[in-house]
Amino acid sequence: MRCVRLLPFDGMRAGVNRLSFHPTLKRELQASEWHFREARRVAIPSIKETSMLKTILLGLSAGAIGLALLLPCYAAAPVKIASVAPVADLVAEAEAKIKSLGDALADDKSYLEGKKTTIPTEAGVLAILAQAVVESDEAAAWKPAAADVRDGAIAIATSKSYDDAKKGLEAVKKAHGGSAAGAKPDHEWNKLCGLGSIMKEVNKRNGKLRRGSKLKALDDTQAAEFSRDASVLAVLALAAHEDTHEVKKKEEVPEWQKFSKEFQTQMTAASAAFKKKDVAAAADAFKKGNTACNDCHAKFREKE
Repeated sequence: MRCVRLLPFDGMRAGVNRLSFHPTLKRELQASEWHFREARRVAIPSIKETSMLKTILLGLSAGAIGLALLLPCYAAAPVKIASVAPVADLVAEAEAKIKSLGDALADDKSYLEGKKTTIPTEAGVLAILAQAVVESDEAAAWKPAAADVRDGAIAIATSKSYDDAKKGLEAVKKAHGGSAAGAKPDHEWNKLCGLGSIMKEVNKRNGKLRRGSKLKALDDTQAAEFSRDASVLAVLALAAHEDTHEVKKKEEVPEWQKFSKEFQTQMTAASAAFKKKDVAAAADAFKKGNTACNDCHAKFREKE
């Protein structure tokens, strides 16, 4: 048998002519040439189409990235709310705040007395609790309108007059009754309540838990109350975690957030322990949480 070296397809016609002495091979080469020409004719438009498709996809991707940069980005809580505090505790404490605000806004005189003290703290904490209800995976009666409770509470906290505060309270009460006004669920946690108001609430509830952790035994009422107090402290820690404006050096932000996270973790543990009437475990968690709190103060307060 004679071996024949096949030529490249671009030079196939010349090869066919030179191999015309072999009829069978000539027919096979002619057929191969036709298939190659057809494949190249069909493939060329496909390549152009592929190039055009790539250009379109790149354009869409660039547009999507640009749009993402233009849209506002809202930060949810740094952890899942259900893992921080039971929604039942949050609802009960939010409702207590609503009642407290009703008393503080009973008339113009009471408003002026609490305008710069009680009212901003009560309303700010209510805003945090309402946002936690919004983000919780657990069900609550007024959860569909919790964002409206939050916005009403913020309106009270930032009010400049008694009339404005009353309007905010009316919005809160309507939302608590289940009437949603369409408030967006997303909200930045560092803009729910002033850090000073958060610290006032922390100090008040810390005092209660300090006394509770020294008791030998708890009755049902005490266990439920102290458990709710610890739950509120855990959620307040989430807001403090996000509000880092007191940190003067950017590289120290992780340390601030480490302290906040530790306080939240221990208050969540204390809440569960109080609920079980396990005073020893509650006291241990409370102590660890306040160690984180004190370490944070030692680190950042001395620089104020």
